[in-house]
Amino acid sequence: MAVFDQMAAMGHEEVIFHSDPASGLRAIVAIHSTALGPALGGARWHPYATEEEALEDVLRLASAMTAKAAVAGIDLGGGKAAVIGDPAAKTDAQIRAYARFVDGLGGRYITTTDVGTTTRDMDRIREETRYVVGLSAERGGGGDTSILTAQTVVAGMRAAMRFALGDESFRGRHVVVSGVGKVGARVARQAVAEGARVTVSDVRADAVRALAAEIRAEVVAPERAHAVECDVFSPNALGKVLTRRTILQLRCRVVCGGANNQLEEDPASASALAARGIVYAPDYVVNCGGLINAGVEWEGYDASRAHALADRVYDTTLDVLEEAQRRGISTAEAAALRVERRLAAARLAREAQRATA
Repeated sequence: MAVFDQMAAMGHEEVIFHSDPASGLRAIVAIHSTALGPALGGARWHPYATEEEALEDVLRLASAMTAKAAVAGIDLGGGKAAVIGDPAAKTDAQIRAYARFVDGLGGRYITTTDVGTTTRDMDRIREETRYVVGLSAERGGGGDTSILTAQTVVAGMRAAMRFALGDESFRGRHVVVSGVGKVGARVARQAVAEGARVTVSDVRADAVRALAAEIRAEVVAPERAHAVECDVFSPNALGKVLTRRTILQLRCRVVCGGANNQLEEDPASASALAARGIVYAPDYVVNCGGLINAGVEWEGYDASRAHALADRVYDTTLDVLEEAQRRGISTAEAAALRVERRLAAARLAREAQRATA
């Protein structure tokens, strides 16, 4: 599908391609919506196999950021950056070239951390542009966004367990955490601390072994994690884990994790989960902690406000699950309705403001 056709199909406002021959930087920024405010989203630094793969990823991720901000109650839009390259080999020149690219967008897009980028990278980007969040506390930022993301994932998990199992307690439950990066490891630790039996999985054998030894968890191969019999399957790595094939292999009651774009087909995959009696907590409803942290930082970081917004995720998740049940629709559709209601209200307010200007 051509770029303009993809943009039209998903409702994007802008897609900007950038090349810096001097540093070797190749990057794409997708701005999905600015209805609620400037587009905020992380810079995903990844060795994409093709430019088409990078484009598809950045379009899907930017769209998810719009939904995430709308559900979280943040007055920001959705955007994303895809930098094509190995994050382990990124150079200072490339980071600064990326920062200048962002600065040239004039504030329509605000960047932050994502897979392959760090708080230290954001601190360096801040030296070239003010359109960045996810800074270190020393720079006046909110620090590591994974802390609040894990908090909201766990809150959403409790709500989903209450809805599906009648009890939100982790005690005696079996939770499978697939992907034990910054967010997944925190989710696993919290589940163990609250009495759950935890099984962990990751493509990085050293990381998963170390975490398993630390929290006394079982280990399963990444390709088998989704098929382990458990109460909660928690995807916390890359997206599209819930496919036609894997959904049929699931042996859990709840799916709730921090990975973005977990559904291969949205909302069809969510309907397939519901048909199997599996409660799916929509990813952008529960993994919004990082966005909340970054959004509050853009306003001037206030930890108490960030945690207050994060605390709402439990009730929001429960509301989405109950609306889906009440309407007889998938949880993905119920979440999308919630997003559209907020965006529609913002568009009406903007039109009214223009009419009176």
